[in-house]
Amino acid sequence: MSNDARAGPISLSDRLQPLLSGQQPRVRLDEMVDRIDGGEGVGPILFVLTLPILLPLPPGVSMIMALPIMVVAPQIIVCRRRLWLPKWLAKRTVKHEKLVELLGRILPPLQRVETVVRPRLGFLTGRAGGVLVGVACTVIGVILVLPIPFANLLPSWSLGAFSLGLTRRDGVCILAGYALLGMALGVIALAAFGADFGIDQLQSLF
Repeated sequence: MSNDARAGPISLSDRLQPLLSGQQPRVRLDEMVDRIDGGEGVGPILFVLTLPILLPLPPGVSMIMALPIMVVAPQIIVCRRRLWLPKWLAKRTVKHEKLVELLGRILPPLQRVETVVRPRLGFLTGRAGGVLVGVACTVIGVILVLPIPFANLLPSWSLGAFSLGLTRRDGVCILAGYALLGMALGVIALAAFGADFGIDQLQSLF
């Protein structure tokens, strides 16, 4: 039995399969979006836009690759089903080899998770729920483009949970996304407090 028959309208892991094909050494961001866009909402596309953030890139490049989140999050708020990318962002590329390697690590656990994902708590994935997810994704985009060391892991996981929740219409995944975002904000707040406290302590020495 397929994942689609078992747990909702489409399978996110199946939607990502086209990204594994292709012979080009590098793949453009708009090509990644086109390969998985089945006209079934923003969930799969949001997940694809998260993938470059998870790649092992230099800090400055990672921030640039997070910019699409800033571009598409407001579009989620206004309930656009077909997300738009400006040309300068659409032409950004990642190494196909690295992308395939990353998907090879992500797809097996994603497929296991999808066996228990199902449509539920529909108010969190409906129109109003989607607006709130768009707001949360905007916050995540701001976090990711700021030069905060080691601050991309929890927000990226949060984006993944939101993507899965929107794709499979599972409100529990949406709640997990909010929880992960809350944890990320808490870690950043603690880091900021610790840095401020450390600076005050150093200043007190002089």
